[in-house]
Amino acid sequence: MQMRRHTFKKEERLKSRKIISELFESGNIIHSYPFKVLFKYSNTENFINPAQFATSVSKKNYKKAVDRNRIKRKIREAYRLNKHLLYEILNQNNQKLYLFVIYTAGQDLDYEIIEKGLKIVFQNLDNKTTNN
Repeated sequence: MQMRRHTFKKEERLKSRKIISELFESGNIIHSYPFKVLFKYSNTENFINPAQFATSVSKKNYKKAVDRNRIKRKIREAYRLNKHLLYEILNQNNQKLYLFVIYTAGQDLDYEIIEKGLKIVFQNLDNKTTNN
């Protein structure tokens, strides 16, 4: 049995302002409670991992940075522990993906709900991938 390392390395983070603005201008959108997900498939070979990921929490809904940061930590942790599901989908279809997750719920949800929501997002991405 192979041990899977659950890491979230620098190369897996989506930090490019150019790519993020592309996502907002021409990316595809999935609404899946508690998230709005912007994604775009890429044909470039310049990044090693199958996906690059970023997350955001609205300052309008959560005034305190402490609250926003706690929610972002929960989302990143859920992604870190479950990204292998997304990677399997992308590797099967030989695709690269940019993924930007926006938290839309009105209250700070439990980690289990966030994790379940992220898994549903991965399933929706799988459905979008197989339909294309």
